[in-house]
Amino acid sequence: MSPEDFDPAYLVTLDEIYHCHWIARKRSRIARLRRALEHFWPAGHPARFVHISGTNGKGSVAHYLEQGLRFAGATGSWTGPHVFDYAERLHINAERVAHQEIVEIYRDELAPYLQTLPDEAPLGFPEIGILLCLHLFKRHNVAWGMMESGVGGRYTPLMALPVEAAIVTNVGDDHPITLGEELWQRALEKAGCARPATPFFTAASGPARDYVVKTAEAEGAEVFAIGQSDFDSTATALAATGSGRANAARGTPTRSTPAHVIANLALTLKLIRHFYPERSHKTLLAAMPSRLPARFWTPEPNVVVDVAHNRDKIEHFMERLKLTYPGRRFRFLIGLTRKRDPLELFTPLFELADEIIVTSASYPGQDPEVIAEQLRRTFNPVTVQPDSRQAYREARESLEPGQILVLTGSAYMIDQALNPNRYLRHLNASFGWRGRIGERV
Repeated sequence: MSPEDFDPAYLVTLDEIYHCHWIARKRSRIARLRRALEHFWPAGHPARFVHISGTNGKGSVAHYLEQGLRFAGATGSWTGPHVFDYAERLHINAERVAHQEIVEIYRDELAPYLQTLPDEAPLGFPEIGILLCLHLFKRHNVAWGMMESGVGGRYTPLMALPVEAAIVTNVGDDHPITLGEELWQRALEKAGCARPATPFFTAASGPARDYVVKTAEAEGAEVFAIGQSDFDSTATALAATGSGRANAARGTPTRSTPAHVIANLALTLKLIRHFYPERSHKTLLAAMPSRLPARFWTPEPNVVVDVAHNRDKIEHFMERLKLTYPGRRFRFLIGLTRKRDPLELFTPLFELADEIIVTSASYPGQDPEVIAEQLRRTFNPVTVQPDSRQAYREARESLEPGQILVLTGSAYMIDQALNPNRYLRHLNASFGWRGRIGERV
């Protein structure tokens, strides 16, 4: 399929005609959030916003920006999903907000407003979270706020926000049921977050790059795509920081810095230096050290946790494992949610795995026995322990010398296996129990 024949404006128009009722519902939700914004901030919210979409790296880029822009004033971010605690979605100056602040803002500001809305036009889970975040930004005098789309971009509630810039990190194989089976469909959705006459940044590569760029240009955005020179200058600056994230050439990362990490940093630098060209790469990179919850996390010796849950993320994760632990062997504890294909998703594990243990992933989890049966067609040994906490204990206690236990495949499984707060663990696992099943995104 040739990108030369790709006509974004016409394809989006046809899609909206073919799916007019679905589009109407999405646009209605955007309009409701816009009315809420006008209610709370009739003169406009004082923060400057960056809308971040993409398949992988959205949360990382949001937090890099939050740290890198601290010189310009207070910063904040709205990201998702959370792993252990809803508060993980909300950050001020790269620090998670306190539970008490969430309670105060919800009770004092949001609940009274929500009670005024008609039953047929309520705000949903993402809209309430966005408003909660914006009230936090106002309370803390945030200058720059980073807002991450859960899924897609064009029809997300974040389209109600006026933004200073939009980002599509990349486009891979994710959410085909909701975003489309074809790569170009997912590019149309994600790059649809572009706004007219607004800077748009992307690190998309391969066939997706043309689709993303053409889509953003069709929306009237000013497009900035990172190239080889951006990648190389970021790698060089990493080496100069002396932070342990060493230099790398495109596609051949060093032991400590995989290529996708450098790409995310290069994208972050390009956006910041667009608005603040006087800031040096080295200075900005030195301000971006922190990590996200459950992203290449080592909670205990010889245990690595990562919430990779699509094929692209799994491949990146395997690359990082090999770079960080050369020559080591791994025992994998995995879970899976929704209608993802276990064999398609987990095949990259087989190269490194001594054993795969399949466990439950709570809310919308797949049956671990069914997953194991599919994996055994290609790989053995595969065992099953439905209780994720017990599976973790048993796997950790029986590690062989030099072996590393890796948890991946589902944030829900990681939550159930490792969350020390039993109250939050229960609420996370039983999301939607009151009879209105939703989707945490």
